[in-house]
Amino acid sequence: MKKWIKELIVMGLILIITSSIIGYYRSSNVHTDLKLIENLKTIDNRTVKDILAEKKPLILNFWGTWCPVCNQEVSTLSQLAKRRDITLLTIASSSGNNSDIQSYMQKKGISFLVINDQSGSLAKAFGISVFPTTLFYNSKRTKTIKDSGYTTYPGFLARIKLVEQ
Repeated sequence: MKKWIKELIVMGLILIITSSIIGYYRSSNVHTDLKLIENLKTIDNRTVKDILAEKKPLILNFWGTWCPVCNQEVSTLSQLAKRRDITLLTIASSSGNNSDIQSYMQKKGISFLVINDQSGSLAKAFGISVFPTTLFYNSKRTKTIKDSGYTTYPGFLARIKLVEQ
């Protein structure tokens, strides 16, 4: 039994490492310039420039209501949005109008800041081709980590710790 548990742990670690390498590779050409979004507003009419000015680590997540992996991750994003020590900002790409996104979020019982990228032009400007893709910025916005694919709650927090170092 111990050998079986040890093998499961090793396989899990290999899966996590492999997934991280793939996520890093898929997001290597992603741009991180926040000036691309600073003059926008969220679907609840908050000014993005004010959100970006918060002196906390920032998680910027690109997702879509149509994306199966994103649908698995949105509840984690909603949990992260409740934290006071980080700023979570998301960009819903090609997911309809503001009302469509708000309806989706209400049905899922989730809440977080969303910029509507109805045409997908923001995702394109950032070089995003895989969803979800997440950018992690330190509190000074001088260091970033880029990742794509599903991320767990502990995975989000670990990347924030890494970017803050």
